[in-house]
Amino acid sequence: MKTRNVVITGVGLCTPLGNSLDELAGAFAAGRSAIRHVGGNGRIRVAACVEQDLSEGLSRNEASVFDRTSQLSVRAGDAAFRDAGLTLARMDGARGGVFLGCGSGPSHSSFETYQAICQNGTVKGLALLRCLANAPASHLSIRWQLRAACQTYAVACASAAMALGEAMRAIRHGYLDLALAGGVEAPLGEGVVRAWEALRVLARPDQDSPGATCRPFSADRNGIVLGEGAALFVLESEESALARGATIYARFAGYGCSADASHLTSPSVAGQTVAMRAALADAQLEPADIGYINAHGTATKAGDLAETRSVRQVFGSHADAVPMSSTKSMHGHLLGASGGIELAATVIALRKGLLPPTAHLEVPDPECDLDYVAKVARHGVKLRAAMSNSFAFGGSNSCLIIN
Repeated sequence: MKTRNVVITGVGLCTPLGNSLDELAGAFAAGRSAIRHVGGNGRIRVAACVEQDLSEGLSRNEASVFDRTSQLSVRAGDAAFRDAGLTLARMDGARGGVFLGCGSGPSHSSFETYQAICQNGTVKGLALLRCLANAPASHLSIRWQLRAACQTYAVACASAAMALGEAMRAIRHGYLDLALAGGVEAPLGEGVVRAWEALRVLARPDQDSPGATCRPFSADRNGIVLGEGAALFVLESEESALARGATIYARFAGYGCSADASHLTSPSVAGQTVAMRAALADAQLEPADIGYINAHGTATKAGDLAETRSVRQVFGSHADAVPMSSTKSMHGHLLGASGGIELAATVIALRKGLLPPTAHLEVPDPECDLDYVAKVARHGVKLRAAMSNSFAFGGSNSCLIIN
């Protein structure tokens, strides 16, 4: 089967650090963190929130059925198509699809529904429609008349990256000409946060400097900081992009995925290496061709160490020469959307030559011994290709390469 090159022609963001590539790049250049103290049931927590009114501009009907995940998705999806210079009149919806990653679905509405049942035994008439896991993708499909596919990927923290990779494959092999792909997550509702707290993987808030709570690869790292947001991309065949004179941000070079098949929460070095090697083989690139890695880097003891070891296994002697950073130090862990915002960071590195820092890495960990672009961004770096890693609870791993 003849294959086609797949390119990114639109980027839509609704994130704690900003709503455009330029805003995101500015935050990375400054090492600015969106993580802050938030309240809830008398508890002091930290999180990275989207600070805007997402209901603005919604019709009454949309407001009645859009959970926060759908609101975030629509904001990012609309922005992606604007950025790509596409309108309904300029697209063939019969050859377009939606590929959306979301780890926990419309969790706000699910929790509110269960609360209402427990408190007064009632359920709102449209509750089910708000709670459907595929609702955010469906709203995007309807809004933009994308009829060839409407798929939701729920593989925890690898959701967005896997959605992007599968969208790329669909276009590459001719099943689609265009896709809106990426991820969304709104995990800051009380129910989801309490569940994460019970698992004992959330970081202890830094009371003096809440923005520095998430410290990937640092010796004093102590866990995840949750964030919310959406990052969506317009993908299309390079042929169609060139024909319409579109701006091409990057070309999708490779995609690899794997399953640890070992443990729900403990990361597997072996599983991660399979995904990275598969992506390199798909891209027909060698490790030395990769000039930057956007790490999964969650700031857990086991996760950061496993990723360091897996990169060393895959990259061999080149491992010490390739910069790798975790932007979660600034925007938190967006769970199912993390692979989306991190791909945006990787696009920034490739296009602008700006390597985002691993902020707050003040205390090096002897066991995490790679170049993590500690504290300060790097400028003027020319890259041939860049990689973005997403590794998930449940053992799903996904790796994307762009050039």
